[in-house]
Amino acid sequence: MSKGKDVRNALTVEIQKVTDIGTTGSRWHHWQKVQRFPAAFTILESDDKERTPFRSKEVTATYRIATIIRGDNPEDEFDDLRDAIETEIEDDPSLGGLALDAWVSGTGDFATTTIIAGQVYVRDIFVTVVYRYSRGSP
Repeated sequence: MSKGKDVRNALTVEIQKVTDIGTTGSRWHHWQKVQRFPAAFTILESDDKERTPFRSKEVTATYRIATIIRGDNPEDEFDDLRDAIETEIEDDPSLGGLALDAWVSGTGDFATTTIIAGQVYVRDIFVTVVYRYSRGSP
């Protein structure tokens, strides 16, 4: 497995620590089948790789945590979820030793959509992660 996938999986593990989280994962194509809320999916948004003089590459990656909320007060539920995810990441910004640093760096706009479970609210949380790996191993 590549270091980038390891980092994505480590982020998913941090999200799974959130109390009362429903579905989590990194397979976005499953999002319309979600039945447990709130749900969160970790997706690589972008990454910027830079060579270092130490035979390694440093990566600054942005991950989209696509959250799916179903409830009467989605704004408050999202704020609570964002705060809980941010707390988990701040508790271990190295993501178990895989990263140099990680932090919540922003949020996206609310959208509504209908899935199998009915109408839901979707909003993104962006997490920036900086990690390094040896050249030749992605």
